[in-house]
Amino acid sequence: MQRYFGRIVEKQVILDESDQYHLVKVMRAKVGEQVEVVCEGKLFLAAVASVKPLKITTIAQIKENNELKNDVVLIASLLKGDKLDLVLQKATELGVEEIVLLQSERSIAKIRNLDKDFKLERFNRIVKEAAEQSKRTRLPLLYRIIKMDQLPEIDADVKLMAYEGEQGATSSFLSAIKSVKSGQRIAVLIGPEGGFSVDEVNEAKEYGYQTVSLGKRILRAETASFYALSVLAAHLERK
Repeated sequence: MQRYFGRIVEKQVILDESDQYHLVKVMRAKVGEQVEVVCEGKLFLAAVASVKPLKITTIAQIKENNELKNDVVLIASLLKGDKLDLVLQKATELGVEEIVLLQSERSIAKIRNLDKDFKLERFNRIVKEAAEQSKRTRLPLLYRIIKMDQLPEIDADVKLMAYEGEQGATSSFLSAIKSVKSGQRIAVLIGPEGGFSVDEVNEAKEYGYQTVSLGKRILRAETASFYALSVLAAHLERK
């Protein structure tokens, strides 16, 4: 069943224009067809009451919680091409609560201030589509692009930095996530294609980030995000 994020006013579902187009033109919705609608973190079953004009009415609230027990923040360095799009999509599927984009020293990709709003709007569309596909009830926050000296602005109880300099087994990473307590907010910092510079690593450590190894093999930047979030989600969902 198709899921949308929208607003509900007196049992009437309000979707944005792109979702209306998708439901009517792409999904070819008919009167009586049911959809799922998420509003303010709550899930509802709804049905199409009219196609022209489009009217959708809620039927009942559904109790469902597919979210991680701990809030996870992915701090992802900017990547070139469609690699960043993939990271945003998969991070959403893996349950992150927030994605913060980082303009790191070795980031090949750059986002100018003039392009920032346009880029963030497109990135949020990717996140929204991934959240609907993965049956989430929360949209990850994605609204800021920061530099290293702004890391202290990110609130987290546990701060982990994937760093290839921490060579060897994943014991440091596994040990760090096993110590996570219920309700703690976790930040995971991932570098760009060329990795973090030594100065950046030292700066992050000053801000309370613990460097951890993701294994004996050097992972691509996008793979590092998938790996770290997958292991973290698996551990959190075992509790």
